[in-house]
Amino acid sequence: MSDVLNLGAGNDIRDGAVNHDRVPHRCEISIVHDLNVLPWPWADNTFELILARAVLEHLQINLIQSVNECWRVLKPGGILYLKLPYWRHEHAWQDPTHYWQFTLHTCDVFDPDTEYGKAYSFYTDRKWKITKPAKLNAGKSSFYVTMQVRK
Repeated sequence: MSDVLNLGAGNDIRDGAVNHDRVPHRCEISIVHDLNVLPWPWADNTFELILARAVLEHLQINLIQSVNECWRVLKPGGILYLKLPYWRHEHAWQDPTHYWQFTLHTCDVFDPDTEYGKAYSFYTDRKWKITKPAKLNAGKSSFYVTMQVRK
């Protein structure tokens, strides 16, 4: 099995990765699962890297629940690469399938070394280290952040 999980792959299929989607619309989709249904169908400590680009905002479960599941299926020291919609851009609100919009500091809650992570450490006991802080894309419609599991 691959060490990379590509959540909500859509048409962004990654060679050698476990490509996941909610519907089997392409033959390269290796796992079909509704991510709103917990637990996700992967064992604890399975992956080194999770790519979650433009997917978690489409879930009815909140970001803490989905990131907690990422933490569970990542190996110690594993990496989560996120792309999330930036709340100040109309595209974050325009898509009727978006349940959530985020600020550049939303993910700080997961890192106990940040001010927000210290203040709200009780939100989750599954901790992360932000290795690349949130950075807006060129169109300022979304941002990328990279986090590493602390286990």
